[in-house]
Amino acid sequence: MRIMICALTALWMVGMTSGASPASAESITTAHKACNDCHLRGAKLKDMPLNELCLACHPANATDHKLGVVPPILPKGLPLDRENRITCITCHEPHGKGTTGHLLRLEQNILCISCHPV
Repeated sequence: MRIMICALTALWMVGMTSGASPASAESITTAHKACNDCHLRGAKLKDMPLNELCLACHPANATDHKLGVVPPILPKGLPLDRENRITCITCHEPHGKGTTGHLLRLEQNILCISCHPV
């Protein structure tokens, strides 16, 4: 089983770097060096609030968006916490499949109007 997990992890890592743009590849390799930066054994998140988990590595001044607030419109397909509040992963894909070096889930303009209609 351990060999299977290692093999799948290696394949995943090759897939992540082969087609990634330079900005996103750099973000992936510098921000998250290992699964256990954020996860415990068995893929469970470390026992701390999600935003604190992100801010443990990323500087607090890196965000210009409020966290922990309920958006004016509940966005379809964007994750919120149990109380429908915005977290870091509402906008960012932490596993490296984002659209830019900031790992945004959607193109920035589309992402913003998901909660803030014009």
